Parts: sequence; structure tokens; C-alpha cells
Amino acid sequence: MIMTNKNLDNEKIIIGKNCEINDNVVLVGNIRIGNNCKIGNNVFLKSVSLDDNTTVEDNSVLGYGNITGHYYEPKQSQVKDENPNKVLYQIKIGKNVLIRTGVTIYLGVNISDNCWINHNAIIRENVTILEDTTIGSNTICENNVSIGKRCAIHNNTMVCAETMIESYVFIGPGVTFTNNSPIGHLRNVPSTIRGAKLRLGCAIGGGVTICPGVEIGHEAIIAAGAIVTKDIPPRIIVAGNPAKKIKDVDQQSFIKEDIRKQYGI
Repeated sequence: MIMTNKNLDNEKIIIGKNCEINDNVVLVGNIRIGNNCKIGNNVFLKSVSLDDNTTVEDNSVLGYGNITGHYYEPKQSQVKDENPNKVLYQIKIGKNVLIRTGVTIYLGVNISDNCWINHNAIIRENVTILEDTTIGSNTICENNVSIGKRCAIHNNTMVCAETMIESYVFIGPGVTFTNNSPIGHLRNVPSTIRGAKLRLGCAIGGGVTICPGVEIGHEAIIAAGAIVTKDIPPRIIVAGNPAKKIKDVDQQSFIKEDIRKQYGI
């Protein structure tokens, strides 16, 4: 059974061919579902465009509203159509995307082709995820995050607001990003948000903590459990608390040549 909001004027619901839509699916606002899509039970879709061959599993919410926070007014979230003056859908999901059970995606998110968003992940407003990237179960991507192509972000990771992750980055399980330095909560100092920057092809081991505003150079490797307190140059391996250089990355640990050719790097 599909339920729609009859109180919204001029809403358009477009459903492609060979789609499988299960029970208790709620559609609100403009909705486009491409061909060969599968929508599970108890799914909520608001202002969403799904491209062909995409699956949304049970108990997922795509179109969670952005409410006013305790401390600030959030920015309005929207994903624009090709016509820059017209906003049709506030969430855009590409082709061949798999959204697993219990995922929550806020308004203002753009996910490209061939991505996997695994169980119970939360994707906040104004997040962009490029093609072939995987987001692990129970991982949180907060607002204003950009993630490149073919990244692997494993389970139980906290990606805080204003983080930038370039393409081909590996992030192990249980990694924590931070962005608030100095901490201004209930203190007489200004609260400054500075997200980390992870450059192309770097690799972050499990359980790492990355401090605010840190930049990790391309193809650098951060050993498991490290605390990264300052910028890390490209192609070195660091470990410890605070993280310090152990040695250079050997050539065998660079991104494979065929991948470089495939993606033009």
C-alpha cells in the first residue's frame, strides 16, 4: 500500500517500469522512482529522486526534516535540478544504489551511482557522496560533508560536520572525526568549527581520532588507534598519540596503477 500526502499542491509522483513497492510506503512531495527500483516495507520518501535499479530496504527514511537546532539556525537544504531556478527534489539518489535497512537520510543530500549505504547509517543535510562509495553500518555523516569517489568508510564511524574526504580514501571501523576547537559550549570563547581534510587515497586505520582542522596528505597511512593532532604530509605512515612518522609509504602501498588509469589520476 502506498500512502501520499493529499494536502500538498502540485506534487508529482512518477514511478518507472518494473518497480517493486512493498507495504506502508509513504510518499510526500515530488517523488521520482526510476525503472527496476525496489522499495521495502515501512519506507518514508519526501522530495526524493531515485534513479534506475536502486533499492531502499525496510524501515528507511529519505527526507528527514531539518529542524532548528538548540544553538543555531540550520542552512536551508536543497538539491537543484538542471534548471538552477527550479528545485524539484531535495534528495537525489543515483543509479544502482543500495540503501540498507534503517537508514535515515536528511533533506539536501546527493548520492551518486553505485553507492552502498549500510544498515542504520545516518546521512545529515548538505552531504554529497560521489560514485562507488560505501558507507558502513551505524556510521554518521553530519551536515556539510563531501565524500569523493570509491571511498570505503567502515562501520561505527563518526564523520563530523564540515569534513572533506577526497576520492579513493579508506577509513577503518570506529574512526572519530572532531571539528570544534576551541570548544565554546557554555564557555566565554568563540566556538570555531574546523573540519578535517583527507586527501586522495589516504588510509585511516580502525579507532583513529582525527582532531579539528587537520589535513592528511594524499596516500598517507594512519595506523590503528592513532590520535592525529596536526597535519600529516603525503605518503608517510604515522602512529601513536600524538601521531608521529614511522616511515615512508612504500610504492606497493600506492593506489594501483590500473585504478589510477581508470579514474584518470
